[in-house]
Amino acid sequence: MPRTSADLVRQKPAARRAAATNRRALARPPKATATPVPVEEADARTRLLDTAERLFAELGFNGVATRQISEEAKVNQGAIPYYFTTKQNMLREVFLRRIGSVQEERHKRMQALMEERKRPDLTAVLRALLEPAFRQSRESEHFRRLAGRLAMDPTPEVRTVFKDLYRADNLYIHKALRAACPQLDETDFYWRLNCIYGVMLFVQADTGKIQTIAGDGFDTSQPEVALKYVLSFLTAGMKASRVR
Repeated sequence: MPRTSADLVRQKPAARRAAATNRRALARPPKATATPVPVEEADARTRLLDTAERLFAELGFNGVATRQISEEAKVNQGAIPYYFTTKQNMLREVFLRRIGSVQEERHKRMQALMEERKRPDLTAVLRALLEPAFRQSRESEHFRRLAGRLAMDPTPEVRTVFKDLYRADNLYIHKALRAACPQLDETDFYWRLNCIYGVMLFVQADTGKIQTIAGDGFDTSQPEVALKYVLSFLTAGMKASRVR
């Protein structure tokens, strides 16, 4: 039987409050629940770095606008200043996520070689320099080309990034190689060190220039093969007689 307003009046206070609460709950719309963050948003930073790495490798630092990076990464353009502040800092982050493990391995291997012998084996030092970078290049062809290309980029923002990231790396590479080549005077040593970096970066950049001479069938894309030839070439160069 339907209850009248008089029946409600005769209810105890606690019962009346419960009834009122139930009526208000029925009158309110359902409470909204938190919407889970889409996976696409969670990896926005990674997609920006992946896209920036590819575009910087293909077009160079100055050839890419942040708008192009955000559009190709399918991320709102405001995410770039949010995550990285500037395009230069974005470039820095592209390198940091790749070279950290390479530099750590180099340092450990060269330190071990220096502790083992006062004059470390030259081939072993060169292998410690080259192998981590060549192995890492298998993980990202874009970064391999990017490192080679931007190492020769005169843009001040790029030069600053390279100087900051490779300062410590260059110091212990220099120390180990100098210990392995005590027979060279300063001029000879630094010219040959300059050639080491030149060869290493050119091979990593893989510009395709050699294919214009040797033909498209000449494959320079396999890091293991490149390491074998580069290591042999650089070892012979560092052991060559002094330039007169």
